[in-house]
Amino acid sequence: MALLEVNKKICTQCGICAAACPGGIIYFKEKSYPRLLPGTDPFCLRCGHCVAVCPSGSLEHDEIPLAKCPRIDSSLDINFEQCAQLIKGRRSVREFKEKNVPAKEIKRVIDVARYAPTGHNNQEVQWLVINDRKTVQRLAAIGTDWFRWSIKNNPALAPMLEGALKQQGAGNDVFLRHAPALVIAFAEKHNPIAAIDCVIAISYFDLAAVSAGLGCCWAGFLQMAATSFPPMIKAMALPEGCAPFGSLMVGYPRLRYRLVPARQPARIIWQP
Repeated sequence: MALLEVNKKICTQCGICAAACPGGIIYFKEKSYPRLLPGTDPFCLRCGHCVAVCPSGSLEHDEIPLAKCPRIDSSLDINFEQCAQLIKGRRSVREFKEKNVPAKEIKRVIDVARYAPTGHNNQEVQWLVINDRKTVQRLAAIGTDWFRWSIKNNPALAPMLEGALKQQGAGNDVFLRHAPALVIAFAEKHNPIAAIDCVIAISYFDLAAVSAGLGCCWAGFLQMAATSFPPMIKAMALPEGCAPFGSLMVGYPRLRYRLVPARQPARIIWQP
């Protein structure tokens, strides 16, 4: 079939699909049926805007079949207050229960996070899941070596890392917080927008995890080590040419937070 086909039996000729197309490649003239401009197939972003916005469901995209596009359930809409509480109430979880996270739960959250926007709809974000406590402990041990290496090779970080190294030596794992699982978003390192896309995706995971009863904390030390320390790079074993751009510790929170701590007022510059 063609990349985009119109069911003329139910198309209302409203032109909404053409208005929604970010690439402007759908041609529409009043009292006619929409169609792709000749030779524009390669410029289609495969974003699905045209399919999603059509009020009559009359558009069929060859790579985004209607059968795989569930209808939005308005009964599940959340109001502003609910959304605000989710965002404001989200905490960085550093104390986890002695409870493993089922792989199906992590996959369920990733299945939501993969809908995060990506530049040009490239969908280049990939996921590394480490859901084994022994492997996490092994990475934490490498993290201890990274502390020592960084103190020696990066004096600017030494004051912060020396304290962390003492904590690590005392059995208080400040590198990975004894987390039962890790979730890392990665992509090709030379993609200029990969870092932003991965951070957006891992942020979606972070928020979606709350609704699954999970807690997350951004693994800043791991992220630093995984991009600079050869033993950690080797241990993570990402595909050739790829790099991590966002790392989370994941598990079931041991503590329950009951208040939203105050934050500084937003600093806003309003342009006329």
